[in-house]
Amino acid sequence: MTLLCGSCLVLGAQQSIKTHRLQRVEATGRSVNEEAPKSWRSEEVKNYLGSQTIISHKQLTQQANQSIEEALQNVPGIHIRNATGIGALPRFSVRGFGGGGSGNSNTGFILVNGIPVYAAPYADISIPIFPATFQMIDRISVVKGGESVQYGPNAFGGVINIITKPIPYKWQNQVAERMTAWGRASNGGFVGPESKGQPFIKTLANNFLYNTYLKSGGMINKHFGVQAQANYITGQGFRANSPSTIQNYLLDLLYQINENNKITANYQYYSFDMADPGSMALADYQKNRFANTRPNNAKSGKAMLWSVRYQNFFETRHFDGDFTLTYYGHTMSRDFQLDSNYLSVNTNPAIGHIYTDENYSGFFIANHARTYLINAIEPALNLHFSHPIVSQDIKVGMRFMQSNMLFKTLQSTCEGANGSCTMSPYVLIKSPSQNVKMDNNYTAVYLSDKLSFLGGKVVVTPGLRYTFLNIHKSIPTKHNFNLWNTTKEPGNQFSPALNIGYKPLDGWLLYCNYRRSFIPPQFNMTTIGAFSSDYTQTFNELEGGSRYSYKNILSFNANYFVIFAKNYYSGGYSPGPLDARSQGVELELYYAPIRGLQMHLAYTYTDARVTTNALDKTKYFVGIVDHPFNLKGKRLPYVSPHQFIFDMSYTYKHTTFGLSSYFYSRAYSSVLNQARTQTACFKLNPSKNAGISQGCNSVGLLPWYWVWNVQVSQVFWQSGRHKITGSLQVNNIFGMKYYFRGIGTSPAGYQPGPGRSVTAYLSYEF
Repeated sequence: MTLLCGSCLVLGAQQSIKTHRLQRVEATGRSVNEEAPKSWRSEEVKNYLGSQTIISHKQLTQQANQSIEEALQNVPGIHIRNATGIGALPRFSVRGFGGGGSGNSNTGFILVNGIPVYAAPYADISIPIFPATFQMIDRISVVKGGESVQYGPNAFGGVINIITKPIPYKWQNQVAERMTAWGRASNGGFVGPESKGQPFIKTLANNFLYNTYLKSGGMINKHFGVQAQANYITGQGFRANSPSTIQNYLLDLLYQINENNKITANYQYYSFDMADPGSMALADYQKNRFANTRPNNAKSGKAMLWSVRYQNFFETRHFDGDFTLTYYGHTMSRDFQLDSNYLSVNTNPAIGHIYTDENYSGFFIANHARTYLINAIEPALNLHFSHPIVSQDIKVGMRFMQSNMLFKTLQSTCEGANGSCTMSPYVLIKSPSQNVKMDNNYTAVYLSDKLSFLGGKVVVTPGLRYTFLNIHKSIPTKHNFNLWNTTKEPGNQFSPALNIGYKPLDGWLLYCNYRRSFIPPQFNMTTIGAFSSDYTQTFNELEGGSRYSYKNILSFNANYFVIFAKNYYSGGYSPGPLDARSQGVELELYYAPIRGLQMHLAYTYTDARVTTNALDKTKYFVGIVDHPFNLKGKRLPYVSPHQFIFDMSYTYKHTTFGLSSYFYSRAYSSVLNQARTQTACFKLNPSKNAGISQGCNSVGLLPWYWVWNVQVSQVFWQSGRHKITGSLQVNNIFGMKYYFRGIGTSPAGYQPGPGRSVTAYLSYEF
């Protein structure tokens, strides 16, 4: 890496690295939410000092993407575990980290329009609610190296910025409907042997997902703009008997005070309610992998999010720049419901009750309720100084965030005997391990200075972010809710960064970068009690690479990355934290040889391993290995070493043919790194495991899979501002079978990925 950084400074050059200047007046064309480049052809991408992938609006909507999850699978280094198919709760890992967590993504810094969407961006880094839906999205920017220090913790895996549709200059209205039919037969089709003799419409009755979208907005005059969007999704997920409903409403406002000053604001309401079928025993998976054998598992939640941003552009004789002041916040509540069989996939009555049994003494259904309230304010100042020898772009800012959280557990218990249960009303579990309150505040300051030498041929950007953490955690004293014990966990973290770029020829950029990131102490809870990572996880990331761009025809990026993790929480496989290292290579090519044709190919190799001596946590391997073993050198679970991506689109007149595909190689499902698939079930002591009497462990290699999707889009009619468009797409066209493990509520067994589906889309804009 040192040699690579040195070469960036030594090589000769002829061209400069262009700097994108901010636009003062945004009431032109697509006017709001310009926080990210629009495609790989953008100058910002060509000159970015790190790896960056843009999922453009055309790629998003015309290359057979069914959801935001599906679209992100076209980004090198990102691995999606799509367990719902509806895009409600994305679960992903980035560059080898995040796969062993609870399943609610805890790696990569995720933003919507530049604002964090984590429930609690410091103390509970997870996404129990994901307030973004596919039809509201304009494009997605993903950077995995070299990002500015302006972002907060957990940025080591990258920064994903989801951009919603902007307010247009001219008033626009849109009505659209997407309808998806899921193939649930054993062969991935829509009619199986069990459906023979039944009317075709009856076979499909429980297979549809409906996605309705409405939009209306534009500039009222040169000063005021408004846009309202509504997205209502209802129907079934790809698993049988999995009703799902998502509501997403977004209001955007723009006040262009004058050429140099503007105010933008938005308010959003989001809610979801969905079944979470979870994993299955092998016999049930082989019989019907789309069945719902856990009808008590469900997830729901609602959120209200808001933000107001004031921006001022200024210019003097010696410098120019802009100042922004952003206030944002959200209130979220969510309910995750599961029953006392969630650790089990047992089908042998000789061992104990089978995992689908709901009529035994001790059976219960638990609801893990969470509420979050976040308020934050962020002033930021950008200054640009021009000089013949060196020019500077200075960014300075701060963030103050107040975070309040309440965790509790409600439980309904089996009442009855002789194999027949009557479920009691839900009551609050008053165990201290199941209740916690947190009142935290965080202050972060950051500074970066982009130095451009030799007319912009060499760029060096040092930066530093310093975070003051004030964590206050309260737990009730035994079962007395009148007295709470409060502990304070202050801690400060620094996050330095350095980016270096050099452009030896027009279109050829060499870059290298370093940054330090961290995850503060985390607090989570499960049915079997609370677990905390009462320590700070730190990550040092190095990246070096090169990008070559030729006009708007070709762009090729190649980079090497390595991330060193210290005190990493790997998912509970070890009694304590681990040190780990993930390194790899990413290659990405965009090629547009002729008008209307664009191809995108990418390959990623990732090697993520434990690097310290540590013994396993025995309970994760009961019945599989009966002795402790050293984790050093073991591959991190759920990390596919090889990822391959190919997508393309071709437009001829009013018709566009789109295709996308992604390949993931086999991955270990546990840190044991055992290739042979094996599941062992055993009894547990209910008094020591919150009432759970049985559990299972599963190990073995997860299957490789290569999913292909195809779409045909058509402009049926267009006249002035009126346009009717439609599309037909087939996802997983070859019916690829694959499964996961370890996704939150189902750590053992087989959790299937989506099968074949057909989606029809129709839109009218006016």
